[in-house]
Amino acid sequence: MMMMKNPVVLVACTLLFSSLAVLASLNSFGPDKCCFDFFSKPLPKKKVVSYKYTDKLCPMEGVLFTMSSEREICADPSVVWVKNIIEAKEKALARKAEMYSKCPTALVSLMTDG
Repeated sequence: MMMMKNPVVLVACTLLFSSLAVLASLNSFGPDKCCFDFFSKPLPKKKVVSYKYTDKLCPMEGVLFTMSSEREICADPSVVWVKNIIEAKEKALARKAEMYSKCPTALVSLMTDG
């Protein structure tokens, strides 16, 4: 009877550790999104809702634009039209921040309306 317990424990431990390894691989600490191909045509600035740079762990540096249609498009951050969109979005964000800093009640109403 004692001889039979050892293989059962061994199999149970092996199954436990392998299931933990699968769960750990699904929950890895790698980047969420990377760009592997870039959109080459200029995007309309008005349709770009937001942007973010890809993670430094990605193989290629990229910018991920979120469009008004909620579609995400990868672009090369060294291209002029990409830089122009980023600059325009930064200026718009600065204008909004300045507007709300001059009128704190507008910020409070904006925060409570949502």
